[in-house]
Amino acid sequence: MRRPSAHAVAMLLVAALAGCGSSSSDNTASQSQPSATAAKPEQFPAAKGLSLADLRQRYPAVAQLAPGAGALTKGPTRMPFLVIDKNGKPVLGAAVALYTLRPDGTGLRGPFPATSRTFGLSPAFVSQTAQADLQATKGFYTADPVLRSTKPANMVALVRLDGRLVSTGPAPLGAKFTQTPVQVGEMAPRVHTQTLTDVGGDAKSIDTRVPPATDMLKDDLYDVLGKKPVVFVVATPQLCQSRVCGPVVDVAEQVKSETKADVAFIHNEVYVDNNPNKGLRPQLGAYRLQTEPWIFVIDKTGKVVQRFEGAVSVDELKAAVAKVS
Repeated sequence: MRRPSAHAVAMLLVAALAGCGSSSSDNTASQSQPSATAAKPEQFPAAKGLSLADLRQRYPAVAQLAPGAGALTKGPTRMPFLVIDKNGKPVLGAAVALYTLRPDGTGLRGPFPATSRTFGLSPAFVSQTAQADLQATKGFYTADPVLRSTKPANMVALVRLDGRLVSTGPAPLGAKFTQTPVQVGEMAPRVHTQTLTDVGGDAKSIDTRVPPATDMLKDDLYDVLGKKPVVFVVATPQLCQSRVCGPVVDVAEQVKSETKADVAFIHNEVYVDNNPNKGLRPQLGAYRLQTEPWIFVIDKTGKVVQRFEGAVSVDELKAAVAKVS
């Protein structure tokens, strides 16, 4: 989407994915690997007494850190990201920890252990739209750095590769937004979303997924909000700049199929008439969004209980839905 500062964060992930190609490497996760593997704090040095210069001197910088989200909150903040090796390949399945620091390189804090994840998609739910993205990278990392401020800063990662610790170069932590996206604890804005009935069954006009996620085009958010739990997915699989919208919509489609409780899953596209030149759909303005994709998990009272910016796995979304259903 067209945004000045938040756009830069999304573009780091785009550049990383674009450079990965469709071939795999020894570090690329396979379908047979566990969907989530968590690192442990004791695998990494404590930041106390260390500077960025110390860290980089002890642990050579041989990888790139590509953040996949820009919104920050005080306290634990979910941060999806990629680690890219010197050959431009995504590194998955490694032990990784994030460290946060100020833009001038001071104030190093951490480690914040990361979890290596796959999207966890069953083949039946992989759309044509997402196939190329899932070939480029079969997964991602998430960490929950505990932040003292929502002011954009920097982060760096330590990665255990071939039995030794190495570092990444610094990367942006957060971005400047003109508005803060709707946060956990807020009441979800009650806005209309288009349904198949509104468009005479023309799913392609309101869903760029191939094939369209028709099961998530049946409910109008305005009608169900405050009456039942809602999973509100804002993403454009075909026009996504971060290249994770396709997999994220597929994840929501799979979780919907596996959810027995009465929960409304709603997919909302990003651009008016699916045309970037026509600007953003009004629902994005209501939710104060400047990046994509987003998922808001909303309880039956209409309160946001969890939100996901960027990549999300089936396991993560299922756990969030279980809390409201």
